[in-house]
Amino acid sequence: MNITLKTLLVILSISFVQIACQNSEKSAKQTKEAVAMSEEHTRNAAAPQAATLNTEESLPAELVCMVNDAYMGKKQFPVPVGDKIYYGCCEMCVDKLKNTDQYRFGIDPLTKEKVDKTEAYIVLQSKETGAVLYFKSKENYKKYKARG
Repeated sequence: MNITLKTLLVILSISFVQIACQNSEKSAKQTKEAVAMSEEHTRNAAAPQAATLNTEESLPAELVCMVNDAYMGKKQFPVPVGDKIYYGCCEMCVDKLKNTDQYRFGIDPLTKEKVDKTEAYIVLQSKETGAVLYFKSKENYKKYKARG
């Protein structure tokens, strides 16, 4: 009986070590995936190609990361939510758009109204950073711009 108890303890110890190693490997894999997503996000967000834009017109929604509110200069990942399509620059942004309501809406700078980003008149705020603004309409944008 003493041998059986020792054998059981050895088996349990080995099992705990195996489980700990598996968890460690899983954690390392998740860390690598998070770093890769972060690098992709940084790469996609860097140096938007805004210099060639006509800033008098609305930006195509598919060229805007709607999480970072930034013009990206290339097509972004489409993110269907209900009957609308939002856009994000990386998997992390896709997840945020799918699961967090706040990223799907902007605030019209003129009226301070909440605007669905898929329905917004999107304009470039800064050529240097690629930052964008969301307006409820082209008319709101024109009024905002006229204010100086």
